[in-house]
Amino acid sequence: MAPTDVEYLSSLRSVRERCFRVQEVAARNQLQHFDIDQSKFGDMVQIVLSLMKRDFDDTSEIPPHGRWRHFDVGGRPRIRNLINSWSSLGEDAMEQTRRILDLFVVACLLDIETDYTWSYREQLTGRILKRNEGVAVACLEMFTAGHFSSDPSKPHRVDSEALIRFSLETLAQGLQVDVNHNLLVVLQDRVDLLRHLGQVLQNRQDHFGTDVARPGNLMDYLLAHPTTINTKKGPLIHLETLWPIVQEMGEVWTMKSSSASSITSNDSHSMKGATRELGDVWPCKTLQTTTESNEYDHFVSFHRLSQWLVYSLIEPMEKLLGATIEGTEQLTVLPEYRNGGLLIDTGFLTLKQPDLERGLENYRKNALLPGQPKVEIAPMFEMSDSVVVEWRALTVAYLDIVADRVRETLGLSRKKLTLSQLIQGGTWSAGRELAAISRPNTQEPPIVIKMDRRVIY
Repeated sequence: MAPTDVEYLSSLRSVRERCFRVQEVAARNQLQHFDIDQSKFGDMVQIVLSLMKRDFDDTSEIPPHGRWRHFDVGGRPRIRNLINSWSSLGEDAMEQTRRILDLFVVACLLDIETDYTWSYREQLTGRILKRNEGVAVACLEMFTAGHFSSDPSKPHRVDSEALIRFSLETLAQGLQVDVNHNLLVVLQDRVDLLRHLGQVLQNRQDHFGTDVARPGNLMDYLLAHPTTINTKKGPLIHLETLWPIVQEMGEVWTMKSSSASSITSNDSHSMKGATRELGDVWPCKTLQTTTESNEYDHFVSFHRLSQWLVYSLIEPMEKLLGATIEGTEQLTVLPEYRNGGLLIDTGFLTLKQPDLERGLENYRKNALLPGQPKVEIAPMFEMSDSVVVEWRALTVAYLDIVADRVRETLGLSRKKLTLSQLIQGGTWSAGRELAAISRPNTQEPPIVIKMDRRVIY
């Protein structure tokens, strides 16, 4: 692979550009796996608008999309309470930011897609929490208990030494996993990811500190970077400076650790969790032609985990240090189940019959395995399946168009109504609510992605 291919497909810019190439094929009605009903596009726009109007008196009140929202489940401001407690003990804004970044990095890397059977009982309140919010609160309680710190006298931090020796047993206990009643899958992969992060922290002391290597020390690196500008409002930080760091913390794990034995028989580039050297980048048959200038012309990049880290980390930088992150307009809708489900549950996208039948057969075979879902039948595919690649690309592109239509309807600019706000107050919420209506027993997405080793997105 030429260095220019690696550089481009690893970039954030490539996500929107490559996904819109798939959308152009959709506009010509030449997709491989989905049919599109353009008459349903307006329905998506109206659903997003109605949810925003229902939940917020003013669009300026919509918070940004990020892991912070999950910690506040049930209306309890857990992160703000934690920050206030540090402030009362004399910790300055810089150290508070480092600690929140520490927490948010591990919380994003442990953002496991749970099924409807798993739940978490919050130790402080006794509340029963589920899904992303339950995992977030579990991470918070592991953090405050000092499970990510090697120094018992400084429990509220994450450091390389603790991560490198982090155990499966600690994670299972922290998430209250019970193999008989409260099961979560692929936990070992998440432990491996935390251990990888520990190694990255030690190997890149320029990014994460020479004394105690912590994710939060990336704030010091960003503030000292020559591209950062100090203004009266606060530091102006370029997204391009942060981007390679978040990729190193998450995606590089799959880029370099996938073994040759995990290459699929269909495509020598494809791994179960990534494309070698590139991470969350996949071959897309929809774009494959006989006139490609090189073998990577039909690859589509998503970088979902890296973008999730960026969305989550910039919020505490802005709130605690008054930072401005330049270049956030490059971020896209995250190609995950709630956003993607909105396109299908509104009828805008429909699986072609052969793929529907294949997906349902995949589900039936998988349901015969111990511990696998059997409640509500839905088409199932592996992450590397071309159906999933096409679905994810269409999610990024079409919800970008939905966002523009919503702004146009409200008469708001991109600055007045950011994509981050639109995801949080509209597309993500709509996808989750439609899933609950369409599949009330499990609230699962309309297409199930089979969880397997090395799939961390």
